[in-house]
Amino acid sequence: MQSELVTLDHPVKPGDDILRLFAAFAALLFTFVFTTAHAATLRVGGTQPPPTLGNPYSAVGPPPSSVWLAMFDALTVIDDNGKIAPALAESWANTSPTTWVFKLRPNVIFQNGEPFNAQTVVDVITLLKAPDMQRFIATAELRGIIEVKALDPMSVQFTTAEPDAVLPKRLNIIMIVEPKAWKAMGPDEFSLKPVGTGAFQLVDWGRSNGRIKMTEFKKSWRPSVEVDTLELLNIMETASRMQAILSGQVDMVVAPSPDDAKILAEQGFIVKRPPSSIVASIAFRTERPENAPLKDKRVRQALNMAVDRETISNTILDGVSKPAYQGATPDVNGYNPNLPPIPYDPVKAKAMLAEAGYPNGFPLKIEVLTNLGNSDTAVYQKMAEDLSKIGVMVELRQTTFASWLRKYTTNEWGDLDAFSLTWNSAPFQDIIRPIEYFSCLKAAAFFCDKSVVPLIKQSNQTLNEAEREKMLQEIMVRFRDVAPALLLVDFPNIVAFSPRITHAPLRVMGVAYDQVRFGK
Repeated sequence: MQSELVTLDHPVKPGDDILRLFAAFAALLFTFVFTTAHAATLRVGGTQPPPTLGNPYSAVGPPPSSVWLAMFDALTVIDDNGKIAPALAESWANTSPTTWVFKLRPNVIFQNGEPFNAQTVVDVITLLKAPDMQRFIATAELRGIIEVKALDPMSVQFTTAEPDAVLPKRLNIIMIVEPKAWKAMGPDEFSLKPVGTGAFQLVDWGRSNGRIKMTEFKKSWRPSVEVDTLELLNIMETASRMQAILSGQVDMVVAPSPDDAKILAEQGFIVKRPPSSIVASIAFRTERPENAPLKDKRVRQALNMAVDRETISNTILDGVSKPAYQGATPDVNGYNPNLPPIPYDPVKAKAMLAEAGYPNGFPLKIEVLTNLGNSDTAVYQKMAEDLSKIGVMVELRQTTFASWLRKYTTNEWGDLDAFSLTWNSAPFQDIIRPIEYFSCLKAAAFFCDKSVVPLIKQSNQTLNEAEREKMLQEIMVRFRDVAPALLLVDFPNIVAFSPRITHAPLRVMGVAYDQVRFGK
């Protein structure tokens, strides 16, 4: 599961000549800029500020995690190979069916000079279990913990209500804030002045210029190898990101379009794609009494057969993404290799709608987040066009991440029938996380099929990895039948960077900025 180089050997399309001329000119400027700039400043285009700035509990996974992982650490981390690995905890063991003991890393200090120890972990988990913190997404991962206590200064024990085989993975998204600073400032002020143990500490959130700036925290347990200044530029449009890297304004961009990625590769830029762990989908709301069409699984199955994923993958995304026929990708624990593709069959889809009582189709209101991935706007437009061919007339609405997050946590979607939601296995590299939020187990559930809940709970309590993976694969079979979402494609997350960068580890949660190296 190492990051792989994207193959970009397709012919450049007509109209790219202008970009070629611009790129040739930009190459000269690029050389001048980078031979005169400070070699230890890394500038990244496309990373947007988290919705709650330095409060790392409001979202899980990229893009917010790419910012938070620079300044915070958790007890565990998903490493470059997609495996759970030590971070603030050096090791852990399941000492009884319901207890885990974590041995902590010694000599770690926070950016305000406070020490990290077992009492720190107890204090952080305690504050996150408070009622007023339950509005944040990350805290849901702690719901099974009934006690946490320090066994000695560098050992902490977690006790869960039921056996939890996933606990070490769950804890990798629980960033450890400095608890004294949190308590003194409160969540809102802390978000402006965050204090962690990471390789970088905040200088400016860039609310006036769209440029988040951090500097190296030299006393970090994982000090930056070469980067002493990190600048994250909020460049939302793909065309603007392309111009920024070609002109030398940034060293690295996230989510360039497939066409742009080909041009960058031809100009000598490095283009890579991290392991895929995310599937783009449209989540169906079935809890609304008036939402009659989507309550029928035949309708949900029909919508899945009506979308031409191959065209989306090969034409719109130029082959950098693959059609999704289940919520897991091959890189994720729980992926079922025996599930066949969902056929693209609009004739059968229309017949299934008629069988369900909707021969003329029905209107469908869908809200989507855009500019988060490669060509996602075009993907949603193609989806809507395909659904219209079976009589389902889609009203597409765009939203901001902050608005989407509020609705997701409260399940207050108004008159919407469905909304964009990824099957995001990146935080765990395990399908259990999206399985849970596409189920009755999610607080404020938008979809609930009680028949699958016992199997989900059983998988969480199974410590034998091989047995547990079989259970997850069986859940994928069940989910194929109940169809809680309209599956689209795996979420392509291309990263491009300049040739002066010789090493840039790409993780599922973001780039390891502290390990970036530059050429001489």
